[in-house]
This record gives sequence, structure tokens and C-alpha cells, in this order.
Amino acid sequence: MTWILSGLKTVLARRLAGLAGLLVAAAIAVLSVLPGEDLPQVHFSDKIQHVIAYTALSACVCFWLGRQRRLAGILLTVGYGAFLEVAQALAGTGRSPSLLDIGANGLGACLGAGLAMIVISLSRGR
Repeated sequence: MTWILSGLKTVLARRLAGLAGLLVAAAIAVLSVLPGEDLPQVHFSDKIQHVIAYTALSACVCFWLGRQRRLAGILLTVGYGAFLEVAQALAGTGRSPSLLDIGANGLGACLGAGLAMIVISLSRGR
């Protein structure tokens, strides 16, 4: 396990986290502007879905940005979520923005940042 964690220190690992973040952001964007009836059927709360999606996004973004810029990662993730909530209203798909969704996005962003910081700390041996 030590060799896996030591590999997380590399520039390549951070770049891969950035690439993963872009892919997660793209998936979130597509799912955010699809009409409700075209969304995959998942049998739990949409708020839980928001928390999971934005935890993944924030973890990638915060790992990519690094420990000192985790607040920027959280703000970037929450801002992206708020932007997509507005885009839902403008897309004409019958979906509407929700402050509760933005709150769930924010919770996910904080959880993802915490997860990224744990992984970074473990990779440094602290």
C-alpha cells in the first residue's frame, strides 16, 4: 500500500486527478441539462445524487489543486454547481433550479475536499 500512496505525490497523479475532474464535470453537466424523463432511474434522493457527484468532482479538483488551495477547489466546485442550476432553467428542458440542490452540491464539495486532503496526508506520511 505504501508504494501506491507514494505514487500519489507525483505531478502525473495530480494531472490525472485534473483530467478525472474534467470528465466528472462533463458528466455532471450532461446530466444537469437533460430533460428529467431522459435521466437514468436511480432509486434514492436526488440530493444524495448531488452529494455523491460533487464529492467526486471536488475530490478530483482539490487533489489536482493541492492542499494549500483546497478552499479554491471548494469554491470552484460550488460555483460550477450553481452555474449548472441556472443552466437548467435556461436550457428549456422543464427542469428548474433549486437552492437545496446547491446546498447538496456544497456539502459534496466539502466532503470531496476532505477526502482529497486525507489522501494527500496519507501520501505524505502524516
